[in-house]
Amino acid sequence: MAPWATAQDLSCDRGDREVRALKFQGNREFDAASLAASIATTPTSLASLPFVGTKRCLDPVELVRDIQRLEVLYRRRGYPDVTVDTTIRTIRPLVIEVTFRIAEGVPMRVSTISIKQTDPAAEAAKAARDFQLQPGGVFDRAAFEAGRDSLVRRLRNAGWPQAEVLLAYKTDNATHTADLEVTVVPGVRAKLGAIEVVTDNSNGKGLSEGTIRRTMGLKTGDWFSARAIIDAQRSLYQTDAFRRVDLQPDSIQPSGDSIVNLTATLVQGDRWAARGGIGWATLDCFRMQGSFTDRDFLPFAERLELEARVSKVGIGAPLDGAPNLCQSQARNDPYSKTLNYYSALTLRQPVRSRQSRVPTMTVFSSTLSEYRAYLRYTPIGGALSLQNPFQSKYPSQLAYQLELGRTEAEPAFFCAVFNACEVESRTFLQRNNRLAALSYSFTRGTVNDALRPTAGTTLRLELRHASTAIGSSSSQRFNKAVLDGTWYFQVGKTATRVISHVRVGQVYGGTNFRGNGFVPPQERLYAGGPTTVRGFRQNELGPAVYIVGDTMTVIQDGKTYFRSKPTAVAERIVPTGGNSLLVGNLEVQLPSPILSSLLQWAVFTDAGRLWNRDNTSTEQTISDDGRKFKITPGAGVRIASPFGAIRIDLGYNAYRSPAGAAYFNAPLSGGVAPLYCVSPTNTLAVTTGANGLPSQASGACPSTFRPAGSTSFLRRINPSIWIGQAF
Repeated sequence: MAPWATAQDLSCDRGDREVRALKFQGNREFDAASLAASIATTPTSLASLPFVGTKRCLDPVELVRDIQRLEVLYRRRGYPDVTVDTTIRTIRPLVIEVTFRIAEGVPMRVSTISIKQTDPAAEAAKAARDFQLQPGGVFDRAAFEAGRDSLVRRLRNAGWPQAEVLLAYKTDNATHTADLEVTVVPGVRAKLGAIEVVTDNSNGKGLSEGTIRRTMGLKTGDWFSARAIIDAQRSLYQTDAFRRVDLQPDSIQPSGDSIVNLTATLVQGDRWAARGGIGWATLDCFRMQGSFTDRDFLPFAERLELEARVSKVGIGAPLDGAPNLCQSQARNDPYSKTLNYYSALTLRQPVRSRQSRVPTMTVFSSTLSEYRAYLRYTPIGGALSLQNPFQSKYPSQLAYQLELGRTEAEPAFFCAVFNACEVESRTFLQRNNRLAALSYSFTRGTVNDALRPTAGTTLRLELRHASTAIGSSSSQRFNKAVLDGTWYFQVGKTATRVISHVRVGQVYGGTNFRGNGFVPPQERLYAGGPTTVRGFRQNELGPAVYIVGDTMTVIQDGKTYFRSKPTAVAERIVPTGGNSLLVGNLEVQLPSPILSSLLQWAVFTDAGRLWNRDNTSTEQTISDDGRKFKITPGAGVRIASPFGAIRIDLGYNAYRSPAGAAYFNAPLSGGVAPLYCVSPTNTLAVTTGANGLPSQASGACPSTFRPAGSTSFLRRINPSIWIGQAF
């Protein structure tokens, strides 16, 4: 809305006429949305939704002023003969439709444009070319002035600190033409002279002067550039080591002097910083984090960062003393029994003026889990990354990561996904292996607000590659690509916004570990939960296998089989993930009729599909239910907070659990815990082995077990809580 319109009171009193619709006729130069944003008269928002929409009424005084506003807008943009009139149509008593009828007239066009220069230098002539207005175009005064400002900035960034541009024009109303004149007065071209650094570093705890100069990136003898000075100021602020940064060139340049001295006045903060925090989450229970930063550690790797995070505090050994304070979801996760941690040492350079590629080196150790899917141990790992390797204007990162670690998962997971059903095979997969991955990530963000965007787009792309050619072990090879896009729209001038989101993922790699390599569990794709498809619990969209405890022995044709009982329920669901993912989300957020600045209501529909391509290449059969799209509607509330929206969602899931293979984890006997397929109708005969334990024939465990689904409406509702944007 235009500045003059924002303060107008268009609320309704008794007897006022409600503006139900606002229209524009005859407008070709500007669309209706641009014209509506420049006037005060505003229609009722969401008129068809009682208690949600905002009722707005006609102010006759502002209606007259709106005519003048539209005429001024058109005349300034090159339409001197424009006329504006209004029509008011009564829809029903005290409810009207307002139409602005616009006759734009013949536009004033640029006949000639003359650019004069007081300095014939070739560099000044180069800076003055490509002026915004050209002959034949509409004489837009705003564009004319913008062209002047752009030319002044270009000259002051190319060495002319006192450059000015003078504008003049002459119009002919009879022929509707304008002759424009641009006079460039660059002044004297100058270079940077002495650069003085003035700090309050009397106690020696701040950054050294050498670090400050390297961070600024300015050198004596460089051509003067206002942009370079601003970039240097930004680079100093980005170190987080200064409370105030002021870079000022000489205020007066003597005539004929081609040197501009620069003074950097800095108020330093602390060289060292330490931060900590504690929180609680549904799946993590209590979690804590802390960091320490030294902003002047080494001459060419100034920033040292020490970071540590722990989660599963309360249920994860050795800090497992408060399980009753954790959600049942976390208590029922077998991988929450171990404390999760991440510790890292990072050396990096701060982003500097004129520096496009910023290297970072990290050494880390971690134990991290994915809900009900796996537990990843990494005793030691390292990563070398390069910010903006291809000099793109959008953030990107090229990274190489090498780690020694192992992944633990349910025996049923390895058996179903990787055909590793024997103890020896599973032991091979769970031993320490080298994983070397080369990755590239790219982000393009155009949102108008990082915490609560109402317009713009965010696109993210991540590519990962692992092979023996870059140092990975022969059993850790894959290619992975994930594309994520989010679009934000605001509905007219209302507080209603629409969010749409799409995520696509593909993983390529062998699924049989015997000599062909396989995709590690942590690199597979998972879906379900508060950031994907909210009708499903975390990671439970797509293929799964089941651990069943209620089994029976069946004898057919003289052969013995282990099978689940018809009334058996799954003791545990083990998400196996997939190699193909497609998720889409559509959400509408509406202002609350009460506490509208604090609360918003949301309605959404999530759709997702997670499946495995070419799973016929394995001996095992994973559920094919993932080949069907699952659609889950829902509603929620958004609570504003200083650190982002607190999201409480209720997703409705009308689907039964997918059919999958069922397994029975036999008790440990003689140091061995056999894994038996107990899917209904399985034809894997059981005999007594040499060790006296039942031995099951090898073969595919069919996906014929499906847990009984609940028909209760309330049991089909999946609640979730999240802080910040979901996508």
